[in-house]
Amino acid sequence: MSFLAKLQIDGEEFNVLDFNIKFWQKIDGLNKPVGNAKGGTIKISIEASQSTSFLSWMLSGDLTKSGKIIFYRRDAMSKMRELTFDKAYCISYNEEFKSTTQTPMLISMELTAKELVFGDANFSKKWISLN
Repeated sequence: MSFLAKLQIDGEEFNVLDFNIKFWQKIDGLNKPVGNAKGGTIKISIEASQSTSFLSWMLSGDLTKSGKIIFYRRDAMSKMRELTFDKAYCISYNEEFKSTTQTPMLISMELTAKELVFGDANFSKKWISLN
């Protein structure tokens, strides 16, 4: 079964070409979890557009955004799953052009968010406010 994913942010929608999110826990010598879950960094690649708003977001250093990634079943265009993120920083930005591929301009980013909701799973980072 094939899927389709869309990034919705700042009132715009972008086609998601690649997505990755990872969580982990430290373990002791017996492979038993110790401590709280870590991670939640979102790695995402989207089709580039005329906008440079993602680059501006990354370069700002202190700008946070909220948005969501919706995963659809391609056969019926029904929503399969949704990831929402709140107070996210763009911590990595890469733009690539290759004239010989199906998607010649590609933006890849890494986002870290204070709050994530992925389906019925919630993840919150305990950031200390510096303001």
